[in-house]
Amino acid sequence: MAEIKIIANGLELAVPHGTTLSKLLDMMEEPVRPDIMVEVNRKFIHLKQYSTTTVNEGDNVEVIALDIGG
Repeated sequence: MAEIKIIANGLELAVPHGTTLSKLLDMMEEPVRPDIMVEVNRKFIHLKQYSTTTVNEGDNVEVIALDIGG
């Protein structure tokens, strides 16, 4: 399968074409959970869309852990 290059949290990664955000998080050893937000090209993606949203060549992905609490 062909690979594409993306930027994830500032690092260049080569991932298989068709990689979903869920799979990318798994590859990055980041659990899918409600206090994690994912931004692709400065657009936040809803948790329910992680399994259907694929990354494309040149995408910039940021995984943000929210600091929830008081």
